[in-house]
Amino acid sequence: MPQPSLSGVLRSTVATVLTLLAAVAFVALAVVLVVTQVPDGTRDLDAYRAAPRCPAAPARPAECRWTQEFTVTGVHLTSKRGKLDTASLRDANGHGWETAYTSRGPVIGDLDRGDRVTGTVWRGRVTEIAARGESQETDAAPDDLRARFLIAGLIMIPPGLLVAAACVWRLGRRAGPIPSRGMVATLGLAVGVFFAGLFSPLVASAAGEDFRATAAVWLPAAVLLAVGARVYTTRGGAPVK
Repeated sequence: MPQPSLSGVLRSTVATVLTLLAAVAFVALAVVLVVTQVPDGTRDLDAYRAAPRCPAAPARPAECRWTQEFTVTGVHLTSKRGKLDTASLRDANGHGWETAYTSRGPVIGDLDRGDRVTGTVWRGRVTEIAARGESQETDAAPDDLRARFLIAGLIMIPPGLLVAAACVWRLGRRAGPIPSRGMVATLGLAVGVFFAGLFSPLVASAAGEDFRATAAVWLPAAVLLAVGARVYTTRGGAPVK
């Protein structure tokens, strides 16, 4: 069975139209996420920072913050991809609390069974623990989500627009049986830019979930890919068959 190729997609009018519709939907989804989520990306974080101290231990999840002592009943540290370090805590009433952490330090990595920690509770979950003068947030602590959705937009929007451009270009010149090298290069550039977007957050992970750091990695990669596509188009000779 023949394998699909970039030129093969553009050679078929039906495949080109379907690819164009998928690209438009892909871009539209990304734009909706960015427009709707970025403006409110700090809503929970702002509420957490502004939350007053609870006058007494809340009986149910509350908008105020409560600090209490916990005993560590178990610690599980893992290096498996996609898994978080966890710690089991027990309060003075014997109730168990499960917590997870996105990094190893500065507290979770030094905890042992039986240690005492001070935990901050907000909306019914432990959001932070402190011990030995150090503190660490759990994965329940609210984040600034703006960078997350901006990075998603960076991953999705540029390649989606490139795919749409290649398809529109091809449909505008569908009389020719063979797509030009420029059309194929544009579609290939879209694939390359998409994977550059996927890997950029990993390369920039040392800076945390930071849009500017991710963009600083993505931009040079996108430029190099664009130069490669340009060279392929101008020096490649005959159209792709």
